[in-house]
Amino acid sequence: MCTRELRYGIEMAVVNANSGVPSASGATMTLREGAYLESTVGIEDNWLLVGAPERAGTYIVTVARSGYHSWVQTDVVVTADECHVQTVSLRAQLEQI
Repeated sequence: MCTRELRYGIEMAVVNANSGVPSASGATMTLREGAYLESTVGIEDNWLLVGAPERAGTYIVTVARSGYHSWVQTDVVVTADECHVQTVSLRAQLEQI
């Protein structure tokens, strides 16, 4: 039986590569698949970024934050069953410039 909850296809943990401290505040995650484009910006006290709500596909995922090198992962595949997408959990370790 399917539920009515919304599930995100991608869940991104953003951390400082040197310290391991969560660094999603002020970071922007961009998801691209063909003509589809979605951006999410981290807010204070938020260490996870989410996107691709109930949207299966193969994505290019980019995380950018001022003062850090951008992080890019290609061919991120989000699949779905008969009810929901299967969330892919990623971890971006951002390196300071």
